[in-house]
Amino acid sequence: MRHHPLTAILSRLGSFLLVMVALSLMIFTLARVVPGDPARMALGPAATPEQVQALRLQMGLDQPVLVQYLDYVRKALHGDLGTSLVSQRPVTTDLAQTVPATVELVLVSVVFMFLIAIPLGVITAHYRDRALDHGGRILSLTGVTIPSFLFAITLQLLAARMPGGWPIIGRLDHGLGWPGGPTGFLLLDGLLAGRFDVVGSALQHIALPAFALSMAGIGQITRITRSSMIENQRKDHVLTLQSFGVPERVIIFRYLLKLSSIAPLTIMGLEFASLIGNAFVIEMIFAWGGFASYGLNAILQKDLNAVTAVVLVAGLFFIVANLVVDVLISIIDPRMRRKEAL
Repeated sequence: MRHHPLTAILSRLGSFLLVMVALSLMIFTLARVVPGDPARMALGPAATPEQVQALRLQMGLDQPVLVQYLDYVRKALHGDLGTSLVSQRPVTTDLAQTVPATVELVLVSVVFMFLIAIPLGVITAHYRDRALDHGGRILSLTGVTIPSFLFAITLQLLAARMPGGWPIIGRLDHGLGWPGGPTGFLLLDGLLAGRFDVVGSALQHIALPAFALSMAGIGQITRITRSSMIENQRKDHVLTLQSFGVPERVIIFRYLLKLSSIAPLTIMGLEFASLIGNAFVIEMIFAWGGFASYGLNAILQKDLNAVTAVVLVAGLFFIVANLVVDVLISIIDPRMRRKEAL
């Protein structure tokens, strides 16, 4: 029985939609039952009770939670996520300004993971129990155990001592105009606008925070890649290829790496999604001004509309990352497609 990949994707999308509905209902309810009056927090301690009550009525906080939720869903389907109580701007406007900064940072971090962790895992597996293996395992263990903020501060201190200096805060040098563009990603918009000065400056600014953010993922993916490579080296077809004298590099890059890439890809997809929410420390250290720090400020100031939107966007990233990983794995490993067809 043939199983069309589109059917599997649509099936996953249906389950993911249920997850989003459950997530939105849960966070919407929690945001409204925690202690503290959102209207009072928005107006400040100097506001009169009449002003607070008027804002409560305007926000619909006098209605039952279910009625508030259904009204929120109706507006959200039309692109209205409410107004931030702190910035007094539409939440969608705040998200449009902050989400691209964090996504760009996380994407570069994932590139670092891919370029460093996969080769390092292959090398440590190939030179198992030798000096290179021991060194790689120490590096991966260091990445997993040391907090990312410590890497960030260390990189800042080292960069400050470099001749000529290295940018350690912000996304772009002062004096360089923002290129504008459809994506909000400085690197991509700079390329589209032909502003290579912006691209060069943006690369310098993003290198340190992205590397600090990627260290934990590099350590984890290196260890998983190494374990997968070693496990697959014992498979019968690999031993058969070795007995026929197939060159080692062909076995590694044509057969072993493909078989061993499933677990690292899964972890990389989950890392991408989790880094969206966990980047707030790095963003604060490097004054990045992205989505993660915006979400933290919204939580601390009990900005209800912003908190709900931030959690929904973070959940959406998890869903998209899982969907992309599932599709990639089904392409790499035909056995997954056969299992789905059963």
